Amino acid sequence: MVHDLCNTNENPKIVKFQNPFFFCLILAATLFLYKKEEHSTPKTTKTIAKDFKLVVERGAFHYDRFELTATSLTYYPEKDAQHPLEKYNLQSKVTLNREKIQQFIEHIDNKGFWNLKNHYTTPGSCTSQVKVTLTMNGKTKTVVCDDFERGCSELIHYIDKKVIEWEGNDLKRIYLPG
Repeated sequence: MVHDLCNTNENPKIVKFQNPFFFCLILAATLFLYKKEEHSTPKTTKTIAKDFKLVVERGAFHYDRFELTATSLTYYPEKDAQHPLEKYNLQSKVTLNREKIQQFIEHIDNKGFWNLKNHYTTPGSCTSQVKVTLTMNGKTKTVVCDDFERGCSELIHYIDKKVIEWEGNDLKRIYLPG
């Protein structure tokens, strides 16, 4: 018996499925695809560990350091520094966007910071050391380059340049005469 669903004189009837197996199959496929889509969505809100710190120490003429935390970058000059350019003698602190720092740290992590060698050596007598220490989630790694320019990982170059840029006072390396 076929019922006319458009007929307003009759109460609508509950539709029974002729094949419950087919209904279960469609339901299972729908749920599977929904869960798959949910897991494939990248997580955009990771949190930086509270003990997070990145320290960049420079040698040679500078003997200064930069400390990057979750919200700020602090420059510490050499103790009793007496450089001709005053900006190298003064401690400074700049507040940075937390998300910007998080992206920077994720970039460093993705580029393999934890897999870098601990020490990069360079033959020669006129070198300027750079030392980068990252502490995050209870894990610490220090990478030392005898010379920041030669024989050092590109990732260390990137970190060195980025902290100088973010500090904002153009505290680039000064070369010794000779």
